[in-house]
Amino acid sequence: MLFTDSVFLLRFLPSLLALFFLALALTPRRWRQDGRRFVLANPVLLAGNLAFIACGAGPFAPWMVGLALFTWLTGLATAWARRAGAASGRRNRFPEVPITVAVTGVAVAGAAVLFGVFKYVAPLPPIVGDRSFAVPQLLVPLGLSFLVCHAVSYAVDAYRDEAPAQGNPITAATYLLCFPLLCAGPLARYRDLAAQLIERRATMAAFAYGVRRWLVGFWKAGFLAATLAGPADAAFALSAGPLGALQAWFGAACFGLQVYFSLSGYADMAIGFARMFGFRLAENFRSPYGADSVTGFWRRWFVTLLDWFRDYLGLSLDPPGGRPPVRAARILLLFFGIGLWHGPGWTVLAWALLHGAVVGLEQAGLGARLARWPRPLRHGYVLLTVLCLWVVFRADTLADAGLVLGAMFGLGAAADPAPLAVSGIEWTAFALGGLSAVPLWPGFGRWLVTVDALTTSILFLVSTSVLFVWRRLANAVLFVAGRRRR
Repeated sequence: MLFTDSVFLLRFLPSLLALFFLALALTPRRWRQDGRRFVLANPVLLAGNLAFIACGAGPFAPWMVGLALFTWLTGLATAWARRAGAASGRRNRFPEVPITVAVTGVAVAGAAVLFGVFKYVAPLPPIVGDRSFAVPQLLVPLGLSFLVCHAVSYAVDAYRDEAPAQGNPITAATYLLCFPLLCAGPLARYRDLAAQLIERRATMAAFAYGVRRWLVGFWKAGFLAATLAGPADAAFALSAGPLGALQAWFGAACFGLQVYFSLSGYADMAIGFARMFGFRLAENFRSPYGADSVTGFWRRWFVTLLDWFRDYLGLSLDPPGGRPPVRAARILLLFFGIGLWHGPGWTVLAWALLHGAVVGLEQAGLGARLARWPRPLRHGYVLLTVLCLWVVFRADTLADAGLVLGAMFGLGAAADPAPLAVSGIEWTAFALGGLSAVPLWPGFGRWLVTVDALTTSILFLVSTSVLFVWRRLANAVLFVAGRRRR
């Protein structure tokens, strides 16, 4: 079950929202005033998370719940060890630090083992609701990659004392199994959401903002990505046949837009759904195709994933000082981890390592030379590099990737390629996608506040009108029933 499925949109989400806000309305006033506003609402949200996982993850669902429970218990053990060490006052008799390190290591190792087993050793098939989802590897199985990152974040943040370990398992599981984050992110660090699990603002304004973000994301993933999937799939299906240069370039460009709108659309929808329930999540994409270097592209692409690698593995696009070979090795290690996280697949790993090599070259001096180029040339360099590497990511094998790349550059292209069959709706999606992938008007975001205010006003008007009509009908029914009794 994905965010674009009719079952999710027409049954799951409306039911969960209704029960969530009903629980908020039934919460006693004194609970709201003393920090227990979500005592009833969080269990409702957790029940929705479990239902989403049960429908989407299939046989992997019990393992997800088990990992969440295991992570919560290790967090409690870490907190207990820290309190016991502080209460004893004799650190030489109670080695608090080694115990907390050991417990945290067990939690991280458990998450890593689960990731390795179900992602690479015995992977489950991806559960994909439609062909528009451009990165099915993230759904092997649904939620695994994100749950593992959240489990590591919970354990490490509790160990560092950057956020308290939750004593209530419902509160901890609400973070670990949060359904908006399980399809395509963004990744949410535990220390950023710990306070929001207890106290946050679930208001009409937040709901209106969430609706707007969901509509934007649904437009990206449900129309643009879904429409562009057709010509992209057609081009890569011809990799062993009559594929011409025009077809190859158009297919690569369609997939480059498809993967961006698919992932950023799901991220927008996730941010919107989370805001409906009161959570504030970080942005995941910042117009990456507007970058003027491949390093800049990765500063804007899947931002929360790069932040996670930096905060919990110490790997970043700007490694600390050292000899150039050491810096290059750390960059390659970062992209090796990115490839493993996106995998499985040799083409995915090759895509990540090739990106790492390009970023390493830019860090070694190529970036300084590029900075002297005119901006249009720098953008052209980024688009050319990224599109060629998307071919490697999308192809089924490295040999297929070589055929498509050869066709793009006129090497081994078919002498009599098949005609480029593209419908009008696909051309429209391609044009709209190309225009919206790069921010042409940076000030547009300021107008979105007006859209949110208008949405809030419409929601108030509709809800008030429905309540008014319902009261009038109820009074009319009572009046008629009274007349009949007489």
